[in-house]
Amino acid sequence: MTVILVRHAESEGNVGGMIQGWTDLRLTEAGEAQAQMVARRFAGADVAAIYTSPLLRARSTAAPIAEVLGLELVEMPDLRERNYGQAQGLTWAEAAARWPLGEAAHHRDWAMAVPEVESLAGLRRRSVAVVNALLDRHEGETALVVSHGGTLVQIIAHLFGLPEDVWPRIRMSNTSVTVVGGSASQPRVSMLNDICHLDDRARASTLAL
Repeated sequence: MTVILVRHAESEGNVGGMIQGWTDLRLTEAGEAQAQMVARRFAGADVAAIYTSPLLRARSTAAPIAEVLGLELVEMPDLRERNYGQAQGLTWAEAAARWPLGEAAHHRDWAMAVPEVESLAGLRRRSVAVVNALLDRHEGETALVVSHGGTLVQIIAHLFGLPEDVWPRIRMSNTSVTVVGGSASQPRVSMLNDICHLDDRARASTLAL
């Protein structure tokens, strides 16, 4: 069994320095081009099903992939980004001025100062549960998942055996591809944050964020 994890393409919130969370924002023009590039990467691939976060930036990235694969999109709410509570829709600078966020550090979750924020443990448990279920459901098949940077980072942190309260220093670029194989009990990561499908301009754009 293989699960292919794809982060959404560049969104308006990405370029605006916004804490997006569950805020529904569109892809930028560059993001729409990135979505087409990652879709072409999977043309002709043997994929049994494609799952996506219901948030617009993820669905807009997943749609071209589903089209080239001839598959219907399956929305899964637990693939959404972390819920950042009252910080959603603010810029990082605005949130830092309102709450004592401090700096991200090992064994410290800077966002817990924000009212109504989802805990890292909660984010990890719901996102890992989805991937574990897919690993078991699609035995002998390949499934593709389109989600968000924070969500995917927590899935990878789980696979690497990092504690739940750690904010991992793992980069997940827009439309990056990560491949997980095996089973829920014995998963393995065979590819991480690959963006070889992007042209030079798109690659430079996502690496600059």
